Amino acid sequence: MIDLVDLVLRQTLLARVPGLGNAQVGFQPPDETWRSQVGGAGQGVFLNCCLVDLREDRRLRQGAREGGVPVVEGAPAHRRTPVRVRCLYLLSAWNGARDSPQVAATEQEHALLGEVIGALVAAGPLVPVAVLTPQQLAGLPVSLREGTLPVELLPVDGFTKLAEFWGTMGRPAAWKPVVPITVTVPVPEPEPAAGRVVRSVTAAYSLLSDGPAEIRLTPS
Repeated sequence: MIDLVDLVLRQTLLARVPGLGNAQVGFQPPDETWRSQVGGAGQGVFLNCCLVDLREDRRLRQGAREGGVPVVEGAPAHRRTPVRVRCLYLLSAWNGARDSPQVAATEQEHALLGEVIGALVAAGPLVPVAVLTPQQLAGLPVSLREGTLPVELLPVDGFTKLAEFWGTMGRPAAWKPVVPITVTVPVPEPEPAAGRVVRSVTAAYSLLSDGPAEIRLTPS
């Protein structure tokens, strides 16, 4: 499920950010290993999409059941409202080159972040069917294949634990601006089994010798 969000986010960015290649997008923490990888690549600006938090969106969670859609002829199926998980990513830009009179490395990072923001604003909710191949879509549950993934981009409060985040990324501690984005995804559940439809009930009454009448109901 979460790897689906990674995939849809990656493909959306690749489709909408000019010049961004698949090898330039990573989902690992931007720690010393990531910095070494970027530095060893020479030139080019990389985009790190680090997943930092997972929470259930209980505003969308209700105890009621969804349903009424028939699984087989004449047999309606009902299912619970799905659990929806909010996946919080921090997007940061990293340049393989360093600032010099010849290379404005930091400005290039800022330019990429601007393009990423523009791309995500234009995309709105992430739509798997719009960016995935038929082969990728075939392996997804129907609820994910045909739905959309709501997005919350750049919340007003930002990411309040940014100092703690960069403090865990090793030395030398790097402080980078980030683009917070939350993608909400439903937790897939097995398709419900169709039950028999009760069309009529037959009632049978009988008197007991030492008690009240016995009532038996037989669905048909």
